[in-house]
Amino acid sequence: MANIAVNADEYKAVATQGRNFTGKVAMVTGSGSGTGASIVKLLSALGAHVVVTGRDETLIHNVAKECQQMSPKNLKPLVVVANIINTGDLKTLIATTITTFGRLDVLVNAETIAPFTDIWDTNLVKHFDETIAVDVRAILELTQLAVPHLEATKGTVINMSSISGIAPAEFSIPYTVAKAALDMLSRVLAIHLGPKGVRVNTVNPGIVQHAGQINKYTELTERIAPLKRNSEPLDVAKAVAFLASTDARNITGINLVVDGGVIFNNGYFNAE
Repeated sequence: MANIAVNADEYKAVATQGRNFTGKVAMVTGSGSGTGASIVKLLSALGAHVVVTGRDETLIHNVAKECQQMSPKNLKPLVVVANIINTGDLKTLIATTITTFGRLDVLVNAETIAPFTDIWDTNLVKHFDETIAVDVRAILELTQLAVPHLEATKGTVINMSSISGIAPAEFSIPYTVAKAALDMLSRVLAIHLGPKGVRVNTVNPGIVQHAGQINKYTELTERIAPLKRNSEPLDVAKAVAFLASTDARNITGINLVVDGGVIFNNGYFNAE
């Protein structure tokens, strides 16, 4: 066994540099609202150049303004309107990012759709195809386009999945199947890209409660979660920031569950 030298500076750097994204470029899809918006704002607050992208031009511009306000150096985000199921939009998204910043270090695939549907829904197959297109196929295509640039920076990919990809949930066949597929895609990509120095991980939130949002699902999950609280967008964003940071340099191919422990009581969730 090789001797591992202990360098005190490396320990000190964890406190000062572990979550420092200065000089890094982070792209977050679906960042016009919800969890994606929280992720891109946190990465901006941690010093990264960020790419804010989504289908709604007004929303992504509003988020970009918040990102710039939170940026320690008042860095202006790149804003790109894109529909991720459109190959041309994905190519433009990558090309514009590289033209603007010259690099890509972090790719967060956060855009998702989740139709509420079951086996008796006459439009089930239509919903299934639409969900797979957004939640799996588009992520694979964008990642493939990003790989040469991520290899150059020894960057990282973080895919936003769900506990529904791990434990079955009744509310949506397309969503749960898509998230399970995304989890496996992430593992396979971790194997493919690891030798190139690129890490691929997945974050699996439970119900995420946004400001002012109270419904039967948030009330139920708060009750059955061992920690007795719902996840908030910032909880998920912090998990993403960890996986994107040097603190996670030896972590790849994992599912990081952020749900307050709801997954352990998933049977209660389905029953109610």
